[in-house]
Amino acid sequence: MPLLEVEKLTVRFGGLTAVSDFSFHADAGALVALIGPNGAGKTTAFNIITGIYAPTSGSVRFDSHEIGGASPHRICALGVGRTFQNIRLFRSLSALENVRTALIGTQRSGLRDVVRGGRWLRREAELEARGRSLLARLGLERMADVRADSLPYGEQRRLEIARALASDPRLLLLDEPAAGMNPSEKDALCALVAGLRDELGLTIVLIDHDVGFVMNLCERVTVLDHGEKIAEGPPDAVRRDPRVIEAYLGTGEAA
Repeated sequence: MPLLEVEKLTVRFGGLTAVSDFSFHADAGALVALIGPNGAGKTTAFNIITGIYAPTSGSVRFDSHEIGGASPHRICALGVGRTFQNIRLFRSLSALENVRTALIGTQRSGLRDVVRGGRWLRREAELEARGRSLLARLGLERMADVRADSLPYGEQRRLEIARALASDPRLLLLDEPAAGMNPSEKDALCALVAGLRDELGLTIVLIDHDVGFVMNLCERVTVLDHGEKIAEGPPDAVRRDPRVIEAYLGTGEAA
């Protein structure tokens, strides 16, 4: 069974159909992508999977659990993490504080943890160590005490991924992770994402407008256009698909 399975998903906002009869899956350990022109419905699909929107119809299953319409908190607790197209860091907090905040949000604590000072101190030490470990994994260990809004743009993107990993997800959704990066930053991000998949055993689904970045990184690519799936398969086959070429360029060859 796929770890994530979207079946006949339709999402309507009033008279607008953002996603229509969309089916998609990601097997455990896969590294796959959703691509398409602006307004194709990619981020809407992510928002349905993570509980920000409820589907109008259709099914979303994660590890055999139906999660369509479930709360973001429940979906996160099941093992789904994500980043956002627009960076959503706590800009006045340091990199480490951003990650620690995410770690705290995924843990349960009670009054006894506060009252019993020794346990509280141990917990704080554990959060600090875990936060620094996540920053190191993303190559941000030297930036632990730097304010998020003082980080270079590419490192802010990495910090968002570190924060998403704080919930120990099995499925990681990356929305435009390479947006705003220069070519060398994109190359480094490509290696980073592939390494996270291999080292942590993650299933990763990403959206990105950089077709070259996606084609070099992902094993399977699904293409949306005006809310409908128009192509799916290995990168080389999708790149040559006439419907994909037309959706992106109108004529000519896909980049």
